[in-house]
Amino acid sequence: MVLYAVGAALFAAAAALFWLFMRQTRRLQKLAQIMETDLTTGGHSLSFSLREDAVAPVENAAAEMENRIIVLRERCQEEARRVSGMTADISHQLKTPLSSLRLFCEMDEGPHLNSQLDQIERMEKLIASLLRLEKLCADGYAFTYADQPLRPIIENAWARLSPLWPGRKLILQGDAHGRCDGKWLGEAFENLLKNACQHTGEDGEITVKLDQTSQVLFCSLEDNGGGVSPQDLPHLFDRFYRVQGQQSQGAGLGLAIVKEIIFRHHGQIIAENAKCGLKFRITMPALYMNRGQVP
Repeated sequence: MVLYAVGAALFAAAAALFWLFMRQTRRLQKLAQIMETDLTTGGHSLSFSLREDAVAPVENAAAEMENRIIVLRERCQEEARRVSGMTADISHQLKTPLSSLRLFCEMDEGPHLNSQLDQIERMEKLIASLLRLEKLCADGYAFTYADQPLRPIIENAWARLSPLWPGRKLILQGDAHGRCDGKWLGEAFENLLKNACQHTGEDGEITVKLDQTSQVLFCSLEDNGGGVSPQDLPHLFDRFYRVQGQQSQGAGLGLAIVKEIIFRHHGQIIAENAKCGLKFRITMPALYMNRGQVP
């Protein structure tokens, strides 16, 4: 009888420990789900625990971390608004004297009028591109994400460029479908295609390949322009950077804008020399969200 009593007691204790273990496991799983949702949607649903068990310190640490993230996010948003406003003010202050300078040049009609107007136009484009980049970096534009295919986005971008470079050829292979802002991603591809057209010959060829898994989108864009030197590769996405020995009328901000747009899609872009030219590799998460879920 004693053995039976001891066995029953041990079994009850084991059952209680197992029940406690499963309860704490479920609490940890729920905590992980809440943290993942909060990181995705920016919500605030964690609270401090008043329990005295092994899981409570983890719950309290997670709640404290969430509070700090919210504070830091609010500070970043406030700083972004400040920078965006300051950039807009500077841009406006620069545009006004440039407009006056253009007017005076046109009125004087000097021997260097065309050159003067070209330089003024270049400065205006530079200011517009810089303002666009700074507003992107400061999160000053609202992105509208939706599930859509990438192939039409690239085709539309090429349709806007092909009349300017009629000798260039685009080869588009594969397809991919994901959550993105079609307008901004189209601008990124347009800048990449424009860069390829500028650095290839009259018979330039640009190959774009699309692929994806259930979680990741892959895109590569390669031209046959001969590539760049290894010293230039790490700086292609730097502001105002120009490849040595290449003449370009651009502001040197196009690839920097591309990188920022890809970053806003939680993606990554790298540049490398391929067999015949320069290749850009893009990876982005393929996020498929349920209807009604906050982007």
